[in-house]
Amino acid sequence: MNRYTDATKLILAVPLCAMLISGCTKQEGDTKEMLLGANPPLKTGLVVRAGQCSATAFKNGSGVHVASDGDTISGLSVNCTTNTSNKAAYSNYLTGIGGYSQYCVSTVAGLNKVGATVVKDPIPANPEHCLLSGKASKIATKLTKYP
Repeated sequence: MNRYTDATKLILAVPLCAMLISGCTKQEGDTKEMLLGANPPLKTGLVVRAGQCSATAFKNGSGVHVASDGDTISGLSVNCTTNTSNKAAYSNYLTGIGGYSQYCVSTVAGLNKVGATVVKDPIPANPEHCLLSGKASKIATKLTKYP
């Protein structure tokens, strides 16, 4: 005996289909991938961020998502390269972020040590563009003013 009419089945199916189409079925563990893109995290290289070098500045960055804990961030726009870990060569990687009087620099390995993640996210005007995520307070201890 079928307890549901065709109309009832349709009413139940429409929201499910909408969720599937919109991607609302992602699990909590997938949030990091959604915010940082599908590229694998970098393990070596150099990271450069234009502007102030503080946890507050990082949390207030354009396009940055701050988690409910008030410290975990994702989507911080930085430039990076896997070609070097030499901080002295940072000026070679400022493509697309010129016009600032201050820069924050770190190695990818240093950021990884404090639990941060860096992924490549090239954009048409800036092939060196990357996204950084992690605890802003810890990132600020590594991504510091240079020189």
